[in-house]
Amino acid sequence: MKRGNTREFLECISAQDADLKYHDRYFLVNGCCVHWNQETKKPEWARIEMYEMTDCNCLEWKADVCSITKPTVREVMEEFTRIPLIDGKTFWELENELEWV
Repeated sequence: MKRGNTREFLECISAQDADLKYHDRYFLVNGCCVHWNQETKKPEWARIEMYEMTDCNCLEWKADVCSITKPTVREVMEEFTRIPLIDGKTFWELENELEWV
């Protein structure tokens, strides 16, 4: 991963947003959010979303890349790294070409 450490990037998006660049394309990862049950004070689900943006300012999105909802953050992050994200490639296949911006 350019301009960052892959492990740190994955830790970052498990809790907050991050911007990515892939060649001349820009993406926003809407970091993992957790929905808590107010009565039990336990998490009910977690979700992460990724969008392709129109430009480097990341003000408008062009396309949805993924939306993953699972029971836990760990399951969401496992799915995020396993599914095709860009050009049919998984996160691990893209890792060396992604730039954390």
